[in-house]
Amino acid sequence: MEDTKYIINTGCSYGVLFRSMKEFTKSNQDFKIIDLHCDSFGADFQKRTILRTIQYLFDKGVKSKNIFVISEWSQPNRLFVEIPKEFSDHILKSENDSEGAFILNSKFELEEENTELLRKYRSIYAVLGNRVYLNPDVDNFDELQKQVIIDFFERFKKNMYISHKPIDRYESYLTNILDTQSFLKSHGIDYVFFLMNNVFEGYEGEEAHIYTENYIDKFLSKETIVLPDLHRFDELKDFSSYLQSIWKLIDFDKFVFYKTDRFKYGGVDEYSMEKFGHISYTAGANPWDLVEDGYVTYFGAHPHDSIYINFFEEYIYPRVKHIVGEMKFDYRDRWSRKKHNAVRQHSELI
Repeated sequence: MEDTKYIINTGCSYGVLFRSMKEFTKSNQDFKIIDLHCDSFGADFQKRTILRTIQYLFDKGVKSKNIFVISEWSQPNRLFVEIPKEFSDHILKSENDSEGAFILNSKFELEEENTELLRKYRSIYAVLGNRVYLNPDVDNFDELQKQVIIDFFERFKKNMYISHKPIDRYESYLTNILDTQSFLKSHGIDYVFFLMNNVFEGYEGEEAHIYTENYIDKFLSKETIVLPDLHRFDELKDFSSYLQSIWKLIDFDKFVFYKTDRFKYGGVDEYSMEKFGHISYTAGANPWDLVEDGYVTYFGAHPHDSIYINFFEEYIYPRVKHIVGEMKFDYRDRWSRKKHNAVRQHSELI
């Protein structure tokens, strides 16, 4: 294990970079991928899974030079809240509706599920060791079973605007990125970061990103998507002196962005919309989400897995080629449902 090379991959539901790789690529190198992505979680989750997994590999004798980290950073509004242990036993003990971290080989086949590194309960609860976490913005509290803890989180959600204001979330978001970067640099571990979508610019004041406002619909309801110019809007760093200080410390050379003359910090959504259009979202959508008159395209709608492979080939592959070796990419029949979420569809372990 000491000489094996490892790619650690994490993120939210947009962290599916390697989930369908074997349907589109081949590699001539030997390596392992530890896929830690989990739906609806944000930067605190991404930071913790990276740190825990690196320590796990260190304990196994893996050297820093044999580790490479790829992280998709989710949205700043996503919280990471621990459920008190006295109310989480049923989740800790349950193996039903659970999924571990995916360990993939260099053929992008699932070799094992590692529940020591991460266990996902019903896809939206994260179990790290003997602790259970949720994002109260999205999680279904009914799964918590005990009415007292359900009532607590319902009150928590109702009053989040008091203790988790937008500025608090923005500052926590950038701090988590900086913490992770500092940890990786201190151990000499190479890495690359990218975004779900452009959360670094496009704000009309501290609380309003234009992607969440209705007038963005006029750009997404046209046959050809051309996203708006964001230069006249605020950037995330503009809302406090602390944000400006953290921003200056982040090494943005380690990020990859889809850039145009209209914005600087595009992520997977911007890339998907402008490079491939609406088919990239309809091809990956659930049948019940499709509409007869209109598009299912919106920020956070989850493009087909092949989009991530295109994004990887164009932006990330040049930085990780020394780990994965020469890769060939084949996009024939790319929009097939069978090629979407292929790890789960074709593995006997799932």
